[in-house]
Amino acid sequence: MSNTFIKILTPFWASISLGGIIFLIIFPSCTQTKQNKTRAEMVEIKDMNGRLVHIPKQINKIIAHRSGALRMICYLNATQKVIGIEANERRRSVPYLYAYPELRKLPLIGSGNSADPELITALQPDIIFCTYFSSSEADELQKKTGIPVVCLNYGDFNDHKKEFYASLKLLGKLINKEKRADSLITFMETNLEEIKLKCSQSFNKERVYIGGIAYRGAHGINSTEPKYAPFRYTNCINPAEELIQNSKSGFSKLTTVLIDKEEIIKWNPDKIFIDISGYKLSKKDLDKNSTFGKLIPAIKKGEVYTLLPHIWNTINYEHILINTYYIASILKPEQFPDFNIKETANQVYQQFLNKAIYDEMVNLYGMGYGKLNYE
Repeated sequence: MSNTFIKILTPFWASISLGGIIFLIIFPSCTQTKQNKTRAEMVEIKDMNGRLVHIPKQINKIIAHRSGALRMICYLNATQKVIGIEANERRRSVPYLYAYPELRKLPLIGSGNSADPELITALQPDIIFCTYFSSSEADELQKKTGIPVVCLNYGDFNDHKKEFYASLKLLGKLINKEKRADSLITFMETNLEEIKLKCSQSFNKERVYIGGIAYRGAHGINSTEPKYAPFRYTNCINPAEELIQNSKSGFSKLTTVLIDKEEIIKWNPDKIFIDISGYKLSKKDLDKNSTFGKLIPAIKKGEVYTLLPHIWNTINYEHILINTYYIASILKPEQFPDFNIKETANQVYQQFLNKAIYDEMVNLYGMGYGKLNYE
């Protein structure tokens, strides 16, 4: 039995021995060539979380994951590289999806705001850009998909503006949009500094309040932001800042807070601004004849103004800039004598999203910037 077995195998090995030798010589060579080519096409970068990530030199296909990531891609006019979106993006009412409605038709990468590694892998993107992502989450997604994951810092226009700018610069560098990133940053800085300079020339500081700020959904007049950036640039007094200064309040690290309406009465602001995202929930309190309205002089005098949402699926930077201009025009009209909100808004939309969409936003929200007139 043993001899038969050997007889069968011996001719077989003899017949392939030369081919086997050739295979052993060629296969490692091909593998090594492929590895060398792969290494040559990759570069190592450090993302905003400080992670070292190996990414392709040429990035043509992008996935943007978590709040604000897709918006940043839109800011850099790189939507043609996006190959898939989160399910919630198809339903969101935000400026960037009105400027680029074709994004809603892209394949899904997961339900809601989540990412499905299998769906992402099937699309085979070159890279995944994430915001509000921990390093461990990024490492896990990268491990499951085999695709480089780069973390960005979405920042804000208060204490973390530099982080936002650094993320734009990093993103611009990686997707060949460096000039675009620099141009947008220059636009933001130039306009914010212009507003700040004009408003600093006035010593008449009014007390102002912002209500209706969204946070994981819409809220009423008692939802405010102690560090509301437009107020800081327009040289006015935001009494809600005392919530930050008071260490016992527990609000020192929060951007959006819900307060008792009695606080607004105590603060007695000269003017009230309402974020449109919370207008419906604030409408009853803004009526001059309501119990609350009768206790607030600003409401009785009709000093209530509407603003476009600055937080919806995290921060809308274009709306912060437009809101800042509008607030400045209300508080310091002598510094902005020829101000036209529609023209200003469209200039900002054009710069951020490459499309003038103010009319679309007014239609979407049912109203735009303006003074509320309740009888």
